[in-house]
Amino acid sequence: MAQESISFAFYCSGHGFGHATRVSALTTSLLAAGHSVSIVTNAPLTPFSAVLPPTTSDASALNPLPKYATYRKRNVDAGIVQPKAYDVDRKATFEVLKGFMEGREGTIREEVEWLKEEGVQCVLSDATFLGCAAAAGAGIPAIIVSNFTFDSCYSYLSHPTLPSLLSPSTPLPEPPLPPSLLDPLVNLAISDYRHASLLLRLPGAIPIPSFDTDVPLPSGSWVNPDRTSFTPEILDLLARPTNTIPRKVVDVPLIVRPPNKDVYAPEFRANLLNSMGVPEHLQGSKILLVSFGGQSIPRPRSRPPTPLSTPLLRSGSRSSLGGGGGGSSTLEVTDLETREAGLLPKGWIAIVCGLSGNNNEIRNDLPEGFYASERDVNVPDLTATCDVVLGKLGYGTCSETISTRTPFVYVPRPLFIEEFGLSRLMTQRGVSLELSREDFEAGRWEFHISEAWERGRERKEEQRRTGFPVEFEQAGERIREEVERFLREREVV
Repeated sequence: MAQESISFAFYCSGHGFGHATRVSALTTSLLAAGHSVSIVTNAPLTPFSAVLPPTTSDASALNPLPKYATYRKRNVDAGIVQPKAYDVDRKATFEVLKGFMEGREGTIREEVEWLKEEGVQCVLSDATFLGCAAAAGAGIPAIIVSNFTFDSCYSYLSHPTLPSLLSPSTPLPEPPLPPSLLDPLVNLAISDYRHASLLLRLPGAIPIPSFDTDVPLPSGSWVNPDRTSFTPEILDLLARPTNTIPRKVVDVPLIVRPPNKDVYAPEFRANLLNSMGVPEHLQGSKILLVSFGGQSIPRPRSRPPTPLSTPLLRSGSRSSLGGGGGGSSTLEVTDLETREAGLLPKGWIAIVCGLSGNNNEIRNDLPEGFYASERDVNVPDLTATCDVVLGKLGYGTCSETISTRTPFVYVPRPLFIEEFGLSRLMTQRGVSLELSREDFEAGRWEFHISEAWERGRERKEEQRRTGFPVEFEQAGERIREEVERFLREREVV
């Protein structure tokens, strides 16, 4: 029996591209099954281009769908204010959230009216609380599809930053915000999220207060004193069977945007590198993908070796080798004690993504051996093509490095509670190595890149021979099936 077409509104956070990329991936599966999807977001249009009607987008033109989504830009979440990719401005984030909450009721009224006018039958949310509240006002079900919700991120702003997590050049951290200031806004967000009837929990999850209703707050109580992991109590809570969670939760697979089916072909690699101006004689080089959008590339003036720039000697560093094995390191400790650390290992080049426009100051001042990707490049193609990724622990980068078996060097984000879930995910399924903020800003990348490559080389080279795993191509379909099953049980369809 054919599945009846369902009209969805997919509310997507505009904070970072991770939400947009997985919304796009799930939307592809919904559209392919004949459903209708309207994407409601304050994110830019570009990351959704593959599911929108073809215009100048090669992605949608080359991969036609039976129907396309619509894009509706609205201010549907407050997000997090970040001076840098790995920083959070606590006070500014609070002020933005406070202002958003002051206009919340009016925005919900507008969304309820629109949902009714459009005949939307179900709201999906990744991971805006406002979409869930609007669904309740319109009398339709809401489903959260995410590994975290923003209420816990706002609650974490009351947790102090450890001085040991900051570089010497970093100004003194902002003081934590008092829970008495944050709690009313956090509780309002939780109450909105509770309007969702189902949580489709993605890998890399942290506690979701609206579903894990027995989890303590503030969320700073979830992590151990040295900020390296969740407490044993929280790890036990995350490991419990979903049928023991107070509300309905279904664990779903890691959803990713797949790369082009020809991504491992030599011709595809050559065309991709040509598009970024990489000279032919350098196209056989090892490649670092720098996925910090808008982050300037440091120019190290002097490069003395330090304990932080010798990862094999750092007993306290957070690194992981997951997913069933990898290469053994060929780096000699004696070499690391005497060599200077620079940006790239010898014979490597770097591709920087997230830079747009010919007038971009960073784009026009890249170091030798660094090349900028085009704005509309398919990032999964870059991730599959490169040998190591340097970036932050975000869902999009984690999922794409895991699915393409690409080693990942990451710079920690001390004020993002989501990071603890994603760090666990990388430990379980990826190959990752932490690069301190101090080393990143000083340009001491080289040894970390070399070590990450040696740890993950065998798995990466194997995938280049065998191709992209089918399990990741099917994740969107499995999540869609869970959505359809839930709505059938609710007699929505």
